[in-house]
Amino acid sequence: MIYTLTAFIIIGFLIGLIFDILRISRKIFKTNNVVTYIEDVLFWILTGLLIIYGLITFSYGEIRLYTILTIITGTTIYFLCISKYFVLINVKIFSNIKNFLKKFSKSSGK
Repeated sequence: MIYTLTAFIIIGFLIGLIFDILRISRKIFKTNNVVTYIEDVLFWILTGLLIIYGLITFSYGEIRLYTILTIITGTTIYFLCISKYFVLINVKIFSNIKNFLKKFSKSSGK
C-alpha cells in the first residue's frame, strides 16, 4: 500500500513537472494560439497516459479514491515546494542560452 501511494505521489510530481516545462517554453518562446492549443492537448494526452500507466502498473488498473487523492497530493506538494524555483532557474538558463545563440548568430553573419 505504501509503495502504491508513493508511486502515485511521484506521478503527481511528474504531472507538475510536465506542466512547468510547458510554462517555461511559453515564457521563452512566444507562440500563437494554435501552438498553445496543441501543447495543451499534448499535455493532457501525456498526463492521461502517465496516469493510466500508473494505474495499470501499481494498482492493477483499479481507480480508487486514494489514487486520485495521492496524485493530487503529489502535484500540490510539487507546486508548493519546487515549482517556483524550477521555473525561475530554468527560465534564466534557457533565456541566457537563447540570448547567446542570438548574439552568436548575429556575429557570425557579419
